[in-house]
Amino acid sequence: MDEDLLVSKMGTIERCCKRARDEYEKDPTTFVGDITRQDAATLNVIRAWEAAVEMGDYLLGEADLGPAYDEREVITLLADHGWIDAALGEDLKRTGEFCRSEWDYQAAPLPALVTIIKRGLDDFDAYARALLARAAQQNSAANDADGAPAGDPAI
Repeated sequence: MDEDLLVSKMGTIERCCKRARDEYEKDPTTFVGDITRQDAATLNVIRAWEAAVEMGDYLLGEADLGPAYDEREVITLLADHGWIDAALGEDLKRTGEFCRSEWDYQAAPLPALVTIIKRGLDDFDAYARALLARAAQQNSAANDADGAPAGDPAI
C-alpha cells in the first residue's frame, strides 16, 4: 500500500477540518448571518468527506475488500471489515448525508453544519488515523511475509 498517498489524504482532511473549524470559531455568534463563512465551512467539510471517501476507497481496493458502489458503502465496508469502529462509521455516514444534500443543491440545515463543526470534524481525524494505522500494520505484515525487514523500503 502506498502510505504516502494515505498520508497526503490525511493532510487534506486535517487542513479542511481546520479551515471549517476556523471559519466557525472566528465568531460563533455571527456565523449564522455570514453566508461567506458558512460557504467556506461547508466547502471544507465536503472536501474532508471526499478525501475520507477516496482514502477508504483506495484501501478497499488494495486490501481486496470488495467494491463500494457509493460513498456510504465505502464507510460500511471498512466498518464491516474492522478497519474502523462501527459507531464511527455511522457518525461519518451522517456527515456524508449532509454533504450529499449540498451536492444535490438542497439546502442543508445550518444546525447540521454547526453540529458537524463542533463534534463531527474529530470523526474525520479518528477515521484517517485508524486507516493509516491499519495500513501500516498490513504493510508490516506483508514485509514480514516476504522476508524483508519491516520498515526497510530499499529491500
